[in-house]
Amino acid sequence: MNLEQMILSNLLFYNDARHFLPQINKNWFTQDFSRRIVDVMTQLYYDNQPVDLVTLSKHFTKKEVFEIIKIQQEASGLTNIKTHLQTLEYNYIKTTLIDRLSHLNLTKELDEMVKDLQSILDETTFSTHKEPDSIVKVTNKVVDQIVENSLKGGALTGKQTGWRYLDKYIGGYNEGDLIVVAGRPGMGKTAIALTLTKDFAKYNYKALFLSLEMSNEQLAKRYLSLIGNIENWKIRNGRLEQIEIDKVINTANNQSIEFFIDDDVDTSIAQIKAKAKLHKSRKGLDLLVIDYIQLIKGTKANREQEIAEISRGLKLLAKELKITVIVLAQLSRKSEERQDKRPMLSDLRESGAIEQDADIVMFPFRPAYYDTEKPDVEEAELIIAKNRNGECCTIPTTFEGKLTEYKERL
Repeated sequence: MNLEQMILSNLLFYNDARHFLPQINKNWFTQDFSRRIVDVMTQLYYDNQPVDLVTLSKHFTKKEVFEIIKIQQEASGLTNIKTHLQTLEYNYIKTTLIDRLSHLNLTKELDEMVKDLQSILDETTFSTHKEPDSIVKVTNKVVDQIVENSLKGGALTGKQTGWRYLDKYIGGYNEGDLIVVAGRPGMGKTAIALTLTKDFAKYNYKALFLSLEMSNEQLAKRYLSLIGNIENWKIRNGRLEQIEIDKVINTANNQSIEFFIDDDVDTSIAQIKAKAKLHKSRKGLDLLVIDYIQLIKGTKANREQEIAEISRGLKLLAKELKITVIVLAQLSRKSEERQDKRPMLSDLRESGAIEQDADIVMFPFRPAYYDTEKPDVEEAELIIAKNRNGECCTIPTTFEGKLTEYKERL
């Protein structure tokens, strides 16, 4: 009796074994008859109907029922079939992977082949078959973490952000977290993202900034303005005095903070996943910053479904690579139609899935943006509108337009 027959016979004979039916993909079985039996049994299970010869006989011919009886009588006495189901799934995935790779179109351009290959690999995933954990075991583990954090002098659960209040309210950047930084055009989303990346990288953490809107050169000019304290427009337009030229050169030659930037025009979610995985394997990765989500391409025809696919994909990427993902997002115009123009979660454009998938949603907000005359250094806010593991609050900041820089007001 082979593996498939053994699993099928136990599913037919033992009630306890049938609780695994929701985890089983009928395509794991190579025989059409076996797939049909599993399909019918699963539907009966979902419909809360008994799974026995009486109910099965309604879906099969008399001859097929006799075959089912023969398979049932071969039950081995093994009621726990979890390990064998994992082997069955492994064999199916391996066979499917080999088949798909053998049919890979090798006449395509290299970048298209890479995307096809990444798509194949993304779909090559195992079911978790994860068992529930004992609350005693989990709380003891958490106590160990709490004690360790307390001995370090703080309750920071993740990596330092470089911002005191962010560390206080979100516990640092935690593995698996998806953070959305959203705002209207002109609010400084890229500015705050670049500042957060710089302030994180100064602790020698590994960061990658994917700029889907600005080129690497444009981003570098902003960064030079930021770290060199030189007005952005002067760097952008080449209007520097000799003393400022010397300062730019000195700033560039004495950088102590390193992170990576990428302005690849391929903005598909599949390519972003591939890029992040490759970068982590080569350079290490703790923080992935993406500017911005509405420029990422998905595979769905409907834009709302596409954004939902992308936000879910980014959340799963954060969990898979055990990193923090920060993604920027545009807000709708609804906030500008209100008297109080502070953004709200309902202003997130195109999909409620962004709010749903995000662990943290933050809004950079500049009240002076709507004034006719703006001060050189504005009082601004970083609004934490959603915080899955902590409180929502507003962090007081300043925004200096000439440097496009956000800072905490301490």
